[in-house]
Amino acid sequence: MLSQDQYHASIANKRQAEGTTFESLVKASMPKPVPLLPDNATDTSKTAQKVYNDDDDMAELNWNNIRTTKREDFKVLFDGLKRNTNLKSLSLANVNLTDSTAELLVEALKENKNLRILNIESNYVSGNMLKNIIQAALSNDVITEIRAANQRPSVLGNKVEMEIARLVEENRSLLSIGLELAVADARVRVSRKLQENRDR
Repeated sequence: MLSQDQYHASIANKRQAEGTTFESLVKASMPKPVPLLPDNATDTSKTAQKVYNDDDDMAELNWNNIRTTKREDFKVLFDGLKRNTNLKSLSLANVNLTDSTAELLVEALKENKNLRILNIESNYVSGNMLKNIIQAALSNDVITEIRAANQRPSVLGNKVEMEIARLVEENRSLLSIGLELAVADARVRVSRKLQENRDR
């Protein structure tokens, strides 16, 4: 048996590392250390105000992994999102978004007609609230991508998944949805409709 390093060395016609032979015991090599990504340094108050003011240079907003976002910043962001005409992509992954704050997002999505990409992965949104977010996002036929996987609680339930499938089937703009559906019928219906939308 070869380790990955030995296999790579044999394919590349390189010499084996000192002290290893093809007859020696196979040991896993230590992975190379990878530096951690720096924290997201986005100022939530300033960027929320930019969205509220409908700044021309604010086409994409990334608050991913900012777990200390104040409720007031969410409120300003979602109030601004209602009438914003420039923001195309909103990423709110792992920001401790809960149902109470997501309620404000639902109201904003019902009125916004320009947002194309919405990412709310890895938060604490319930199945019913997730259905409401998807319903609001799809109501204007402009959103092309929704990412909402890895929520806590993780189980959406049969009723919610079938309702999400029905909402997706009624939409013509959605091209991609990142959501783990446990019900096979819902998965098939969603993937069929997404393929149909892509083929247009």
